[in-house]
Amino acid sequence: MSQQYTNEAYQKDPADKEYNICRSEVPTNETIQKTSHDSESTGIADVRLRPKTTTTTTQKIRESNIWDVFRETSQDNVTSSDLDFWKMTFKVTKVVFAGVLFVLVLGTAVISKGTLFLVVSNIFPPIALQNSSLKTVNGHFRYQTTETSIWYIWSLVLILLAPYVFTIISCLWRITFKKKRPIEIKPLFLMLVTETVHSVGLSLFLFGLLPNLDPVSGSAFCLSTALIPAILNLVYPESSQSESDNSKWKLVRRVVSLVAMVTSVLSIAFWAVYVHRMEEAWEKHNPGLLILFILAPIFVSITWWANFVPKGDDESIGLKNIKRKLHKCNTKVYLIVYTWKIVVTIAVVTIIYSIECVNGKSCIETLYGARLNATLVSGTFGKTLFVENDVYGECPTYLPLQVAAVNIVSSYACYRCCVAANKILTQIPSFSLPLVLATPILITIMAAGFSRNELSMTTGCYLPFPKWTDGLAYDWSMIMASIMGYMTIILVTSYIWRQTKERMKHKDRIFVQPMYCGVLLDQSMLLNRRKEWDTKAIDVKINQLDMSLLETPENGFLGKDSQSPLRKDDTPFIYLCATMWHETENEMTQILKSIYRLDADQGERRNVQLYFNIWDPDYYEFEAHIFFDDAFNYEDGESRVNDYVKQLMKTIDDAISSVNMKIPPPYIIDTPYGGRLVWRLPWGNQLVAHLKDKQKIRHRKRWSQVMYMYYFLSHKLLSMGGGQERIRTVAENTFILALDGDVDFQPSALQLLIDRMRRNPNVGAACGRIHPIGSGPMVWYQKFEYAVSHWLQKATEHVLGCVLCSPGCFSLFRGSAIMDDNVMKRYTTPPSEGRHYVQYDQGEDRWLCTLLLQQGYRVEYCAASDALTYAPEGFYEFYNQRRRWTPSTMANILDLLMDFKNVTKRNNYISMLYVCYQMLLMVSSILTPGTIFLMVLGAINMAYPQLSLYWALVLNLIPVTTFIILCFVAKSDTQLAFAAILSTVYSLVMMLVIVGLIKQAAENGFCSVTTVFICFVAGVFIISAFMHPQEFWCIAHGFLYFLAIPSMSMLLMLYSIGNLHVVSWGTRESPKPTTAKKTDKSVKTPPLKKGAVQEWLEKIGMADTEGKSGYMFAFGNLFRCMCCPQETPDIGEMKLSVILERLDDLEAKLVDPLADNMTTENESRGHVTFSEPSDLFEGANNKNADDVSNRTPRPPRHWTQDPYFRDSIPESIPLPEVEFWRELIDTYLFPMVGDLKQQEKTQAELIQLRNKVSLFFLLVNALFVTIVFSLQQVNADSGGNISIKLPCATGIREASIEPISIAFTAVFGVLLAIQFVCMLIHRISTFLQILSITEVGQHVCKPKFKLNSKDSDLTFEQSLELVRSMQTEKDDDTKADTADTDEASLAQDVARKKELWSNLTLRRREQQFRPLNTVLEENFMEVHRLVQELDTRSSVNLAAGNTIETLGITTTSMGEGESRSQELNSVQRALKRMGNKSFNTIVKMSKDPRIKRSIMQRGEVIGKRRIDNSTC
Repeated sequence: MSQQYTNEAYQKDPADKEYNICRSEVPTNETIQKTSHDSESTGIADVRLRPKTTTTTTQKIRESNIWDVFRETSQDNVTSSDLDFWKMTFKVTKVVFAGVLFVLVLGTAVISKGTLFLVVSNIFPPIALQNSSLKTVNGHFRYQTTETSIWYIWSLVLILLAPYVFTIISCLWRITFKKKRPIEIKPLFLMLVTETVHSVGLSLFLFGLLPNLDPVSGSAFCLSTALIPAILNLVYPESSQSESDNSKWKLVRRVVSLVAMVTSVLSIAFWAVYVHRMEEAWEKHNPGLLILFILAPIFVSITWWANFVPKGDDESIGLKNIKRKLHKCNTKVYLIVYTWKIVVTIAVVTIIYSIECVNGKSCIETLYGARLNATLVSGTFGKTLFVENDVYGECPTYLPLQVAAVNIVSSYACYRCCVAANKILTQIPSFSLPLVLATPILITIMAAGFSRNELSMTTGCYLPFPKWTDGLAYDWSMIMASIMGYMTIILVTSYIWRQTKERMKHKDRIFVQPMYCGVLLDQSMLLNRRKEWDTKAIDVKINQLDMSLLETPENGFLGKDSQSPLRKDDTPFIYLCATMWHETENEMTQILKSIYRLDADQGERRNVQLYFNIWDPDYYEFEAHIFFDDAFNYEDGESRVNDYVKQLMKTIDDAISSVNMKIPPPYIIDTPYGGRLVWRLPWGNQLVAHLKDKQKIRHRKRWSQVMYMYYFLSHKLLSMGGGQERIRTVAENTFILALDGDVDFQPSALQLLIDRMRRNPNVGAACGRIHPIGSGPMVWYQKFEYAVSHWLQKATEHVLGCVLCSPGCFSLFRGSAIMDDNVMKRYTTPPSEGRHYVQYDQGEDRWLCTLLLQQGYRVEYCAASDALTYAPEGFYEFYNQRRRWTPSTMANILDLLMDFKNVTKRNNYISMLYVCYQMLLMVSSILTPGTIFLMVLGAINMAYPQLSLYWALVLNLIPVTTFIILCFVAKSDTQLAFAAILSTVYSLVMMLVIVGLIKQAAENGFCSVTTVFICFVAGVFIISAFMHPQEFWCIAHGFLYFLAIPSMSMLLMLYSIGNLHVVSWGTRESPKPTTAKKTDKSVKTPPLKKGAVQEWLEKIGMADTEGKSGYMFAFGNLFRCMCCPQETPDIGEMKLSVILERLDDLEAKLVDPLADNMTTENESRGHVTFSEPSDLFEGANNKNADDVSNRTPRPPRHWTQDPYFRDSIPESIPLPEVEFWRELIDTYLFPMVGDLKQQEKTQAELIQLRNKVSLFFLLVNALFVTIVFSLQQVNADSGGNISIKLPCATGIREASIEPISIAFTAVFGVLLAIQFVCMLIHRISTFLQILSITEVGQHVCKPKFKLNSKDSDLTFEQSLELVRSMQTEKDDDTKADTADTDEASLAQDVARKKELWSNLTLRRREQQFRPLNTVLEENFMEVHRLVQELDTRSSVNLAAGNTIETLGITTTSMGEGESRSQELNSVQRALKRMGNKSFNTIVKMSKDPRIKRSIMQRGEVIGKRRIDNSTC
C-alpha cells in the first residue's frame, strides 16, 4: 500500500445524475462479502483526528454503510457561476473592445493623413503654368487659392515636430527621475548620422515633394518609403531554431525579401517615370525635382534600420553590435538625437523657402512674421507668393493651426490605440488590419470628397481642399508605382500578421523607435513594429518535449526528490508559503481549496504538453508549504502535535473530499526544527506542512519567512548546480508566494502576478487586490476601507512610484530580489532596540518591501489579481490589529523618507516627486486626529449654536483627554471598552455633521467650500466604484465608514500610539479549538485552596503538601478532616473512568483488524496497549506479576508515534538537509531564551519610545488644534475680519473661508485629486491586463461548427478544456450501455427497465477510487482511437457538411457493411461522452498534422506500456 500511495492519487466517481447523491465510501464486490469491520480503507482521516477510539470505531462502521450516501460540502466565497459570468463578460468585452480599437485605429489614421494633405495642398498652389502639371494632374484639379500662407507651413512644422517633442519630454522624465546608463560613442554617432539623413529627407519629402503632388498621388507616394528595410530584410533574414523551419521556410523568406526589395525599387522607378512624363508634358526640363523624388524616399526609409537588424551579443560586430549597445543607453541617445532633429528640420525648412527668394531675405522675414508677403521663385519646387494669412470664406484666421492640432491629437490617439491593441493580444484585427487598410480607404474617401462642390466645416467656412474638374486621368506609371509601393509595405512587414504571446508588453518592446512619424503615420507604425527576432515558433518549444516522459508510470507526476522533466531554467517555479498559527477550520479550508485549485490547474497544463505536445506559454510549477508556528505541546516530557495541527489534517481530508477526491495519507518526517508532513495532491504536486517546535526553532511569522527563504533560496536553489549563470536564471524565475493561513484565491490571480514579474525583471514583489470577508459591522467597514485604499492609495503608489507594502497575506516575491545584498541577510536581524520591535516584527511584510525598495527593486500592485481573507469581526480584535499595523507603517515610511537620497539614487522608480507625495501624506496622517477633533467641535457648535466655541472645545476635550490618560495607565481591555463607548457616541455626532452639511448646502448651495469639498470627495468615491464594477457594492458601506471616521481616524490613532510598547500579535490569540474532551495526564489540576490551619499544619509537618498520606487513618489525616475539610477528587471514579477507556480501546482493537495488524509497529513506536504496564492510575497490578520496582520505565514517546499518524508513511530527510537546518537554527533561528533582565530592558526601551512618540504626536496635534481654534475664535469675535468672503456670497448666502482652514483642506483635496487621476491611469492598465489574459477562442456565441471547415485554429484554452474533461471519470461503458438500454427499452416493460437501471447504478457505486492518472490515460486512448477513426474513414462522412449539433456522424446509406456501422457507433459514443466542445477540439486536433502525429505517437507509447503492465 505504501508504494501505491506514493505514486497515485485517488478520485471518486461523479454523482449519479438521476439520483443526485454522492457516496462517502462504497465497498467493492470483495468487501461486500466481508463484514463491515473488515474494511481497512475507511475512516482514515477520522482515525487520526479523534482522541477517543470509540468515536473512531463508530465513524468507521458508519462510513462502511452503503446507505450512508449523503455528504456536506463547503461553499466557495466566489461561486463558479460568478466566475463563469465574469469570464463571459470579459470575453464579450474583449471582442467589443477589439472592434472599437479597429475603428479607432483606422479612423484616427485616416483623419491624420487627411488633415496632413489638407494642409499640404495649400502650399505651392498652382499658378498658370508654374508647378501645375503634377499638382493638377494635367488640369484635372482646381485649387481654392494661388497664395501660400505661412500658417500652413508652420502647421506642417508642428505636425512634423510633435512626436519629437513627445520623445524629448519622455526622455527628460526618465533621466530626471530614473537612473540611466552613460552614453556610448558609436551608437550616438550612428544615430546622429542616420537621423540627420532622415530629417533632411523627410523635410524635403514633406515641404518640397508632397506640395508638388495632388492629394491622391501624395498619399500613394508615401508607400514608397521602405527600400532600406527591404534591403536589410534580405541581408538579415529571420531565422528559426526549428530544423524543419530552416529547411522549408528559409528559402521562402529569402524569396519574399527579394520580391519586396524589387517592388520597392520598381516603385521608386515608376515614380521617377511619372514625374518625368508629367514634366515633359509641360515642357519642364529641371532634373532637380526628379532627383529628389528618387533620393528623398530612400533617405526617409533609413530611420527604420534598427528594426531589421538583429541585436547581437558581446562577440558580434557591425550593426548588430551597435544595436546591442544602443539598447543599453537609448534614453540619453534619443534625447540628444531628437533635439538635433528639431534643429535640422527647422534649418531645412528655412533653406527650402528662402534660397531662391525674389527679394533677398524677404522670404525669411515673411516666414518668421517680420514681413507681410514675399515671392519665392524656385526652379525645383515652383513659384509662389508667401502671405501672412490667407482666409478662405468665413473660416477663422488660425484654421491651419486648428487642423494641425486635430492631426496631432489623432496621430497620438492612433499610436496609443496601437499600443493597447498589442498589449491585449489583438494585434492582427486591431493593429495590422486597420493600418494596412488606412491608405486605400483614405484615397477612396478623398476621391469621393473631391467630387463634391464644397466641404463645409461650419456655416460659411469650407475646407480648402482641391476639387475635381474632370474625370480620373492618372498615368499608368503612377498606378504601377502605387501598387508596387503597397506590395512593398505588405511584404516587408509580413511579421505583423504573426500574433505574439507576450501579454502587456511595454511600448519599448512593441516599437523600436520611441514615437511615430508625424508625416507617415501608418507606414511608421507598421515598419516600426518590433520584429520578434527572439520569438521562437511554437514548434521549437514543442519538439523539445521528450517522448520518454510518457514511458514512466508517473506520467509526469513530480517525483519525491526529482525535478519535473518539463521544468526548464526559465520556467516559473512558485513556492506557496502559508504561515499558520491559530486559524479556525473554516479559515484553513479557504487556503486548502486554493491549493487544490492550483494543483488542478497546473496538472492540466502539464498534461496538455505531455499528451498533446502543445506548448503552454503560461506553464508553471509549484510546491505548497504550510509553516505551522508553535505546533507542539509537551506532556510529561513527550512531544505531541497540538489540536490545531490535528485540525489541519482533518481539514485537508474534508476539503479534498468536498470535490470528490481522496489523497493518500501523508509522509511523516522528523526534522531538526520539529516535524514535517508531506501529502501528494491529486494532480501530483506536493503539499508540505512544516511543524515548528518553539523549543527547537524561533517562532513568529517573520522567522517562519526567514526559515523558508533560506530553505528554498539558499539550500534548494544553490544545490541545483550548473554554474552561476544558471543559478541566476533559475533565481529570477523562482518566486515565493507569501500567504496567510486563511486566504482564498484562484489560479488566474497567481498567473497575473507572474505576468507582472515576467514583464519587468526589476520587479521584486507584486501584490493583488485583497478582499476582506466575514460578517458583522466591522467587516462591512473594512470592505469599504480596503476598497478605498486599493482604489486610490495603492493605485497612486503604483503609478507615481512603487507600492510601499506588499501584504503578506497574498504577495509574490522574486527569488533573486530576496537573495540580493541587504535584503534577506538584513531581514534576519533580530530586534535589539525598542524601535526594531515596531518596524521589524509588527509589520514584517512592510519591512521586507522597504528593504527591496532600498535595494532598487520595484513593488507593483495588480488590481485584477483578487484574493479573499478573513478580517477581524470584533471591535477589540480590529483595534489590536491596527494597533500593530499603524506604528509599523509609519516607521517604515519614515525610514524611507529619512533615507530618500540613497533611495532615489538606487531606485529608478522612486523620484523626488513621489517622495514629496509621501511626505504630504505623512504630514496629513499625523494631523488627521487634530482635524477630526476640530470637525467634531464644529459639529457640536453647529448642532447647538447657543454653546460658545470654548464650551464646545471643553465638551469634546474631556472624553479625548480621558482616553489618552487611559492609554497610559489602564489595561488594554479597559482602553478598548472606553474606545467602543466613545466610538458609539461619536457616530451619533457624525449624524449631526451630516445634518449640518445638509443645512449648509441648502443655505449656501455650492457657494461653500465645505459643500464643494464633500461633493468632490463623494464624487471621487462614486466614480471609483463605477470604475470597479466587480467591487461596486463596496460603496454601500461608505455610510458606515463615514460614521466611523472619529473612531478610526482619531481614537484608533491615539490607541496605537499609546500602546506602542505592546508588541503582541493582537489577533488569533484565542484558546485552542474546540475538540472532544479527553483525559490528559499533562493537564494538571489547579492547586486546591488551603485554609490557614492547613498551611500551619503543613509547616509543622502534620500535613503533607499534597494533602495525602500513606496511612488512611493516620492522626494527621483525622485532624485535618476535622479542622480543615476540603473537596477532594473521587479517586475511585477516576480509576473507573480510566478502566472504561482502556476497555473501550480493547473493544476497538477487537473490531478493527487493521489496528491488530499494526500492533507490532505500534509497540515499536512505543504505543501503550491495555496489556502493557501502565502508570495511568495508582496501584495498577502487573499482569505478569513482575515487581514494579524492577520494571524499566517506559521511555518518552516521540510525536511521530502518536496514534493520529499510525497510517502515515515514515520517511527521513537527507543528511545534508539535516546539517543545513542545524546550521541555520544555530546561526539565525535558535530559540530566544527568556532573559528577565533583557526583557525588562527591552520593555523599558519600548515604553521610552512610546513616550517620545506620544509626546511628539500629541504636541503637534495640540498645536494644530490650538492655532485653528484660536483663529476661529478670533474670527468669530471680530465679526469675520480675518476671513475672506467668497465672490458668490450675495444676499443672505453668507459664505467665507479662513486661510488656515482652507490651506489644509486644499492639501487633502490635492492629494485626493492626485489619487483620483492615478486611479484612472491604473484602471486603464488593469482593464488592458484583464483583456490580455482573456482568451476569446474561435467563437463566443458557440455557432455551429462544421466538421469539414478548413478553419482548424486551436487555442490553448480549448486544449486545456479537453484535458480537464479527460481527467474526469466519464464511465463510458455505463453511459453507452444506458444509451443502448434506452433504445431497447421500447420493447420491454417497466419492470425490466428498472432492473437494468438498478444493475447499472450498482456497477457505478461499486467502483473504487481510481488514480487520476489512470482515468486520463483511458480517456486519452479513446481520443487516440477517435483520431484514428477520423483519419482512416475520411472523418466518417464529415465532409458531407454534417455538424456537431446533429451529431454529424450518421450515414446516409445503410448498405456499407457492419464494420462501418460499428465505427460510427464508436464515434457516436465518444461524442456523447465527451460533449460537443471536446469533440470539436478533437476534430481540430485531427486536422493539425503536428498534433495528430503527437497523439498517435503518445498513444502508441501508452498502449504499449499498458500491454506490458497487463502481462506482468
